[in-house]
Amino acid sequence: MKLHKLEIATRQLELAAELYFSDSDYLAVITLAGAAEEVLGGLLRRTGSVAMIDHLVSLDRELTGGRDFGAVSREVNRARNALKHARDSEEDELTVEPDEAIAMLGRAVVNYVLLTNEATPLMIRVYDRLIELHPDVAR
Repeated sequence: MKLHKLEIATRQLELAAELYFSDSDYLAVITLAGAAEEVLGGLLRRTGSVAMIDHLVSLDRELTGGRDFGAVSREVNRARNALKHARDSEEDELTVEPDEAIAMLGRAVVNYVLLTNEATPLMIRVYDRLIELHPDVAR
């Protein structure tokens, strides 16, 4: 089966959203949405656009005075990276919150929309959930 990276990331993102809304498995949501977010970010950068993680780094610089990309990336990708790596015995047990799943989903959705200028019904539902959870920062 030959697939384009956009199709792969879209399928990962859609499945992650389905799992999130069925309360099935937040670990799988973070892993799938995280993979999609990373691939979509790479595709965005290849077009000369800025990915969501880059926006987060810029915002962090404004708020903190200037942490580097790596520091911000480690912080916002903590759960995703801990779920896929086993280098550090300190990470053998970890706490993962549902908020981390919707945050990763949101980042992936933003990358998808920035790349394609469209959103699927499930992606709109993710956005609506983010507004519901954080009405103070919406719009």
